[in-house]
Amino acid sequence: MNRIPAKHRPQVARCAFAWCTTEHGETVHPDDEIHRSAGTGFVARVRDGRRAGAGVSTHLEVGLIRRADDDESWIALEFGGGYAVELDAAAARTLGRLLREAPETAAALDRPEEGDG
Repeated sequence: MNRIPAKHRPQVARCAFAWCTTEHGETVHPDDEIHRSAGTGFVARVRDGRRAGAGVSTHLEVGLIRRADDDESWIALEFGGGYAVELDAAAARTLGRLLREAPETAAALDRPEEGDG
């Protein structure tokens, strides 16, 4: 993120979203003004849904995002390199519920797989 020199910075107003960590008014590009939460990162093994195999280890981050033209905040799962999936809150709640309650996925999550540490 590029910073604007102090003498050229507009007066910074507190963001309306308590979870937002963006330093509004201190960025150069409008895309840097997006509301973003701090996020939570973890390492995961992932693969493209079109391919088989063991996948690759990568860093993922989960957090909130809200662009200037959004009417709602989104749950973002970011993979780095500009790759992300964003779910609306209802879809994220459904995903969480299905992971916990659908018999097959709940059983898979309760059973340590080889290599799960």
